Amino acid sequence: MLEFVMQSGGLPVGSYRAEFIGAEDYSENVEKYGPAVSLRWRVLEGEHANAEASRICSAKMTKHSALGKLAVSIKGGPIEMGERFSFASYVGVQGALLVEETNNGASRVGVFLRDAPAPQVQAQPQAVAQPQAVAQPQAVAQPSAETFA
Repeated sequence: MLEFVMQSGGLPVGSYRAEFIGAEDYSENVEKYGPAVSLRWRVLEGEHANAEASRICSAKMTKHSALGKLAVSIKGGPIEMGERFSFASYVGVQGALLVEETNNGASRVGVFLRDAPAPQVQAQPQAVAQPQAVAQPQAVAQPSAETFA
């Protein structure tokens, strides 16, 4: 006999350390909502480590769309008008993931905050010790007997 447990359909609402793992076309309900994209993350630690969270967005990327806002947060900076953006270039980016509840009781990614990239430390050239000029003792005039006479 098969038994099942009713589940909410995603990660519990909360914040998680996560890694962006990719984007793919989402074809369910295309006739009703149009083309969409599924963005996916994997939880890195804690009770839900290795669980996945996702966000399904309209495939229209604008600065006000969910897809555009998440792309900016994954990139960690602005995307200029006309700039090409590939989610594949950002697979492996880590950060804080906020999972929120949807109207139907499931959950979805609401916000992703990318970790700040490690600062690029450039090696500073080491100063090479230059030989210092050594002061030569100056000849000191010795007083003569005539000086005291």
